[in-house]
Amino acid sequence: MCSMKLKTFLIVLTIAYFSNTLYPQQQSSSIGNWGMIFNQTKLHNKWSLHNEVQFRSYTVNPNTEQLLLRVGVNFHPSKNVMLTAGYGWITNYKNDEGIIKNQLVDEQRLWQQLSLKDSYGRFFIEHRYRMEERWITNNLNSEYKNRIRYLLRLSIPINNKQISKNTIFFTAYDELFVNLTTQPFDRNRLYGALAFQFNDLTNLQIGYLAQTVSTTTKHYLQLALNYNLDFRQKSE
Repeated sequence: MCSMKLKTFLIVLTIAYFSNTLYPQQQSSSIGNWGMIFNQTKLHNKWSLHNEVQFRSYTVNPNTEQLLLRVGVNFHPSKNVMLTAGYGWITNYKNDEGIIKNQLVDEQRLWQQLSLKDSYGRFFIEHRYRMEERWITNNLNSEYKNRIRYLLRLSIPINNKQISKNTIFFTAYDELFVNLTTQPFDRNRLYGALAFQFNDLTNLQIGYLAQTVSTTTKHYLQLALNYNLDFRQKSE
């Protein structure tokens, strides 16, 4: 079972590698950064809320590329399965030298998601399937797009057998984006991070992401805080 899961993970990484190398790639000269806060608020054993805020910069110094707000409602039919439906608001900005800039593209987005988690020994694996309905507007026109995304994540605790309180762990994922209404390949993201689990509800990840859009790959430093809340009744 473990070997099958690892083979699946390696296959996806191989696909990501060839998607980045099959065509001549241009490397962006600057390194960007993403700052992210994710929250899951548990209301019931079967229900929770999803909230996230992301600030994405063209460079390490603040030079706004994108602001992203996303909310959703989660349904947990079992411990390792989660269904989500939500809304996202995304604003993209022009790449210029100033921090203050004019809005370039505004996007309203609906999204639906299935997350499957599994583990074997010290290996924790997540499959995430997401559908997005996107309404994109700018100063000249507006358009509607559909997109699907598949993410495969592997997490490995370093100083404990489980990812629990005071655990250092490594996490990596590859995510492929496919358009349904335009040219199929949208982008690919390859990510790796070192993380610390403060308690059952909070961890901090410091990582690196390579994002390939068309034939251009750009590199980002990432800082992600997962800060969750649990409002469930003890009797549940």
